[in-house]
This record gives sequence, structure tokens and C-alpha cells, in this order.
Amino acid sequence: MIWIDPPYEVNKVSIISVEERVGKQARYIRQGAGAEHYAIINFVIEPCQGHIGFKNEALIQDDLRGNKEWEQLFPILICYIYDALKKFILYQYNERNLAIGNFMFKLMSLKIHPGDSKLMDFGIATHIGLREIFQNKKADK
Repeated sequence: MIWIDPPYEVNKVSIISVEERVGKQARYIRQGAGAEHYAIINFVIEPCQGHIGFKNEALIQDDLRGNKEWEQLFPILICYIYDALKKFILYQYNERNLAIGNFMFKLMSLKIHPGDSKLMDFGIATHIGLREIFQNKKADK
């Protein structure tokens, strides 16, 4: 479990959060220039009063065990998704003046296509999934 320090003072803002567990499959599939970029992540957002947490429960998929490139990239990929979560929180606060917090982000699984999946694609999929969850949320008073 890793805790994320929010970019705002918790006691001085109204915080947008989730009231119940939300499961999400976020996809980023882009075609163009003869190549397809492909990333699917499954994650859960759960209420977590007073904190923002990140927990990885994803394992490298069975068909990639023994693939040295992806076995080495897998921990970096988890860090990339963690960074995408932090950037999403920071963007919402700095650009949209929305304080998002009081939740736990649990990464459950990833779908990697060797040759078609890039680290950046998983960051984009993370952003897309979080945006869909938080776009209509209201701040807790």
C-alpha cells in the first residue's frame, strides 16, 4: 500500500470522492500509422476516509511469464500507473479546481499485448477510467 499526499490542504477544501466501491475496466486502443497501441487495466476505487491510497494486486499475466522484457517492465508499468493516478489528482486540482480524495485505488489486473502495448498507453487508460468515475461526482461538504 502506498499513500499519496494530496496537492491541497485537506481541512480547507471540499473533497470529491466515491461513496461506494466502483469497479472499472479502462481501455485505451489506438490505431494508426500501421501500429495498434493497446492497454486494458482493471481497477477498483473504494472509499477511504481521509486518505488517498494505491494498492497493486495485479500480477503479470500467465502468457508473459518467461518473457524477460515484460517481466522487467512489469514493475515499471505499475509505477507508471501510480504516476498516472497522481497526475490525474494534480490535474483535477490545478486545472479544474477540484479536490479529489478519500479513496483507495486498487489495481486488479492488466492486459498486455507484447509488441502492441506501450507504457504510456497504460497511463492514458488510467486517466480515461478515472475521468469516467469522477466526472459527475460532487464534493463532500
